[in-house]
Amino acid sequence: MYPLIFVWLTNQLVKNEHFREMVNEVLTWGLQPAWITGDSWYAGLYNLKCVRHHTLSFMFAVKHNRLVSVEKGTYIQIQRLEIPVSGLKVYLKGFGFVKIFRTVFKDEYRYYIMCTPTPEETDNLTYDDFKIIHDSHWNIEQFHRAVKQVCNIETFQVRNTQSIKNHTYCAIRAFVHLEFMRAQDLIINWYGVEICLMM
Repeated sequence: MYPLIFVWLTNQLVKNEHFREMVNEVLTWGLQPAWITGDSWYAGLYNLKCVRHHTLSFMFAVKHNRLVSVEKGTYIQIQRLEIPVSGLKVYLKGFGFVKIFRTVFKDEYRYYIMCTPTPEETDNLTYDDFKIIHDSHWNIEQFHRAVKQVCNIETFQVRNTQSIKNHTYCAIRAFVHLEFMRAQDLIINWYGVEICLMM
């Protein structure tokens, strides 16, 4: 299992600024993540360059219309490329070389870029490498969905800092409790409790 960093906030501008702040902060703690991952909100050039500056590997989802080049000086939208299962090395406009992989979700393609600190490592990334990181990325996405929808982390009527911290702590603790219940086969999934409460 690769350690990962994934960022989740609300306002887009604040999210990207906070992303860079968080990367800098966790590195000052001494954490050395093997990979940083995020959805397409975080795949802006400033964020990608920040990760590269710290010589870290990353995998980000990208929009289907992101511009890349397979031939010098000619840019094309990612969605117009034929991407093999093994991935495709391209030049990402404004950034540099990355490797693209894609998955199918709900009958449409989703695109991901991966990059490591050295070009050789990026060239050698395989579908198996992508699948390991993508599976971890997806688990984090599911956690964020559950902690919002089932544990109501975003729903609170308080304004002072300590009360917000208390609410956040309780929501995360509730999620951990749900995980224990799922691990003990008391519920099939996190949404099982919600269904039971509705009946």
